[in-house]
Amino acid sequence: MSITQLTRFKSANPEEMIKAGKQAKTLFEKHGAEWLRLSRFHAGEFTGQWLAASRYSSWEAYGKAQDGLAKDPEYAKLMAHMAGYSELTGRNITVGIDL
Repeated sequence: MSITQLTRFKSANPEEMIKAGKQAKTLFEKHGAEWLRLSRFHAGEFTGQWLAASRYSSWEAYGKAQDGLAKDPEYAKLMAHMAGYSELTGRNITVGIDL
């Protein structure tokens, strides 16, 4: 059972979003994410927004990662920097079903 966190952002600054995505990938994986991906919506309700998706092997791994990120000064600095050019518009968590 995997846990996936999906976070949407509005931003008109693609260069900064990609730079932040690369920094976030390093931080999230350091704290236990299996991976972090950054995408941009090109159709539908969220066209133009950005999607950051990260996956964890279990609720325990997700909890440890969130705890680690909350205590990481580099992550706090990144989020403060992102607030200057982006807006977090939504977050969802999905639970994978093994088929």
